[in-house]
Amino acid sequence: MYSWAIQSNLLDPTTPCPPYHVKFDQETCVENDFSVPTELIFGFAKTIITAFPKVRQTVISAHPPGSRIDLHSDNDEFLKIHIPIETNSDAWFFFEGEKFNLEVGSAYMINTVVPHGTDNLGTTDRIHLIFKIHKDDIDTILNNEWLLSPSLIDFDILELPNFKFNLDELQSYYNIVSKDYGYLKWIMPPKDPTVDPARYPSNFEKSIGIFGYAILTNLDDVNIPVPAPGDFKKVGNKKPFDKKTPMVLGFADKILEQFPDAEELVITGHPINTSLHPHVDKDEHVRIHLPIISTPESYFLFGDKKYVLEVGKAYIVNTKRNHATDNQGTLDRVHLHFKVHISRILQIIQTRYTI
Repeated sequence: MYSWAIQSNLLDPTTPCPPYHVKFDQETCVENDFSVPTELIFGFAKTIITAFPKVRQTVISAHPPGSRIDLHSDNDEFLKIHIPIETNSDAWFFFEGEKFNLEVGSAYMINTVVPHGTDNLGTTDRIHLIFKIHKDDIDTILNNEWLLSPSLIDFDILELPNFKFNLDELQSYYNIVSKDYGYLKWIMPPKDPTVDPARYPSNFEKSIGIFGYAILTNLDDVNIPVPAPGDFKKVGNKKPFDKKTPMVLGFADKILEQFPDAEELVITGHPINTSLHPHVDKDEHVRIHLPIISTPESYFLFGDKKYVLEVGKAYIVNTKRNHATDNQGTLDRVHLHFKVHISRILQIIQTRYTI
């Protein structure tokens, strides 16, 4: 058998982590923990770990043909969720009196307190993604939906009527940012003649002048502005935008109290007659937008659909779909917005927030 530990119990997460029942040098272990993140936490694995409470021992486990695990019982504080990736009709999960074939395309909760085992009598590997949940969270997991794929998001923009905030406080916060933190402001520059023109979107000129303030940054120095998205001469790093800048105060601080896992908290401004080209965000997030300044002539575009976001309201924007913006109004269009992981969408829609 073989596996990849997505969460490890080793102090060095770059070292292959053996199964919990294999004896290992205890000086290198975080005993009985199995929550140390490894470099395999990306994509679907990150979705799992972000979505489920107190998840641990996330692993991809493979049982080649002819492999078998005899009846045994696991720690009674946890149960396991199995998501088959590859299997065959002769790969079995068995208990003392029953056996089950777990199918690709479904997820299963396994009561591993009851004696159980596995037997792959087929001719192909049986490969599952597995993670442990605490028994106290069983009801939460069984009685909620879990959105784990961007393809299942079936909206462009949704208003969040349960998201309450003080508009005066938000606008006062923006006034402080624009007055006192100009040194952290980025502005979309004109095309650089030394950069390959193919790197620029076809209507890039219309976005020149768009500006922003990265309230959370991905730079080690939190006192310098992040590069503008169109500044291809300044190569940004790929770290998450989760470091606090001096602008984390007041209203922004309250946002992060309610959304501690938020990334890329930012204020962006689209001056009159600017637009942002159609694009799809590449990561596994959507955005929550709080308009600060706007007019009916400033809107999001999803294909031929226009969405006007009103000041004083909150919205969740599906940036996993092709989207653009256009400001044909008489004022700058200014929004505060931040990223939330797609696994949080249903929870956010159903929860009442007071900022």
